[in-house]
Amino acid sequence: MSVTRAGPGFAEAWPEPLPPQAWPRERDVHVWAIDLNAPAAAPVQCLDEREIERARRFVHADDARRYQRAHVALRAIVGAYLGCEPARLAFAEQAQGKPCLIGPRTGLHFNLSHSKDLALLALGAADELGVDVEAVRADLPGVDLAAAVLDARELEQLAERPDGAQAEPFVTCWTRKEACLKAVGLGLSLEPRSLHAGLEPTPMRMRVGMRELELVSLRVRCGYRAALAAVGGLGGVSRFELDGRGAVPG
Repeated sequence: MSVTRAGPGFAEAWPEPLPPQAWPRERDVHVWAIDLNAPAAAPVQCLDEREIERARRFVHADDARRYQRAHVALRAIVGAYLGCEPARLAFAEQAQGKPCLIGPRTGLHFNLSHSKDLALLALGAADELGVDVEAVRADLPGVDLAAAVLDARELEQLAERPDGAQAEPFVTCWTRKEACLKAVGLGLSLEPRSLHAGLEPTPMRMRVGMRELELVSLRVRCGYRAALAAVGGLGGVSRFELDGRGAVPG
């Protein structure tokens, strides 16, 4: 697999499996940006029956294709870290449906999110992670959605923004809350409006249930907003892009 690490003047090709020193250490996290319009990172046949069935449920073909590309990329990238063919990776669902790796030699926590043509995959070795990416749409948020997602203080702050300038801060806040809920594995069982994450992309620490989280917003391509949350805290965050020309044999 060929990958490019974000940052001026830094690029390198890594074979699979990735050497141990290339894994995220301690509380460091690797965040992979995946272009869902790029060629697939591995054959679609590497998906398991559960993933194939999920793809079949999408009404629109583009949504099914994006789901397949995102999950193929997940398998290709994780397989490269573990030195495992993508099709041989096994996943299970924790409480509230959060996926996790099963079997020997895992040692990685991960979380995947995708919206439109962009997916993000977060990988770490220390503790549970949550990542969320959302496309910014001009019609967001709408009164009902804002009331369902934002707490009272956030609603007041959003109302102070002029018409036409509310979508970006709303989506920023939305991704921050989703990342936190995914990190602790609560999903939709906890209302987003019960959390305060703020409309600004400011790093913060917060408690969700009995878990301490560190939350940061991520810089992604224009037209999207994204956030990352880690149980127990974050070290460094390294950003990578999946090279669509690379593939893990499977």
